[in-house]
Amino acid sequence: MSKISVFEETLQKLEDCVKRIKSPDCTLEESMELYEKSVKYYEQCTKILDDAKQKLEIYRPETDTTEEFDVI
Repeated sequence: MSKISVFEETLQKLEDCVKRIKSPDCTLEESMELYEKSVKYYEQCTKILDDAKQKLEIYRPETDTTEEFDVI
């Protein structure tokens, strides 16, 4: 499974948890369990994005060079 599909699947799980937490029939206990899962999904997504960001470079055709992509 590719990192993109893992990211998309994990993000979908995170979104599903958020929807369930917002549901009026979600109990407090279930909300707490879903919150804990959500934190783990968020951390997984963040790690995947951080790893991808480290691999990004900008190609400058005018000088035929590459440089790191730096997000401000």
